[in-house]
Amino acid sequence: MSIDFDSAVKRIGEVVMFENWLRFYFIAEEGDKLFIRLPETAMERLRVNYAGLYGLAERLNGTEIDHKTSLSAVCMFVASEIDGVALPESLIGRVFDSTRFHLELQLFSAWVQAHEEQLDESFMEFALWRSMFEEWKGSSKVQEYIKTLMEKTPVSVRNTTETTQ
Repeated sequence: MSIDFDSAVKRIGEVVMFENWLRFYFIAEEGDKLFIRLPETAMERLRVNYAGLYGLAERLNGTEIDHKTSLSAVCMFVASEIDGVALPESLIGRVFDSTRFHLELQLFSAWVQAHEEQLDESFMEFALWRSMFEEWKGSSKVQEYIKTLMEKTPVSVRNTTETTQ
């Protein structure tokens, strides 16, 4: 199984983004608790359109959700569906610990916050979220921001977990 580090970051980042997208559109408040509630029609569309991520939707559907359960669900999904299956086991830990992965999550979080009103106007498919995020991330302003952040990160920290064998 040969896969490069950037592809691994992208694949695991996609799982985190998908979980965030599920919470954004399918969260239901019940009393003082929040739950992920996916209608059957949504589950069917996810099974067809996002087969590689469907297991995460299945795992979260009907679940009370908070930061801890979100994090746990993502980690459990990566461990059961990706670790040693789609990506080499040795790569998963390096991705989670890497500066590049944390930067990707930081950028995604910033993008969601900056576009929250637009994202909330109407339902958007996950593929559109990914596309919009990638387009935003490729903008000159964001690329300059990334460059600045990377320059502030010591080379020894950047390279510690991101080198591949």
